[in-house]
Amino acid sequence: MNLKELIERSDRIRARYHELEQENHGSKWTVDEDLLALSNDIGNLDRLVMTKEGRYYDETPYTLEHKLAENIWWLVELSSRLNVDIESELETFLVEKEKL
Repeated sequence: MNLKELIERSDRIRARYHELEQENHGSKWTVDEDLLALSNDIGNLDRLVMTKEGRYYDETPYTLEHKLAENIWWLVELSSRLNVDIESELETFLVEKEKL
């Protein structure tokens, strides 16, 4: 899967979530609420990494791999909602890092 396909699939999935939010709460989540969800998932990821390193006990129903993927998905979706061309920005970032 390429990055463009990842972004398109992520946007379609998030659109369905927005429909559920509208049905259940009368409005879709704000960008701040999306960011809060990402922050929560980062906390879960942190615990899973600590568990893998033997520094914490496993209490989440998730896997490390799942949470890594979910956090990437949230970042892709936040970039979309904030009108950031993540493909272009990643390219710029990588070029800058390669020069260093």
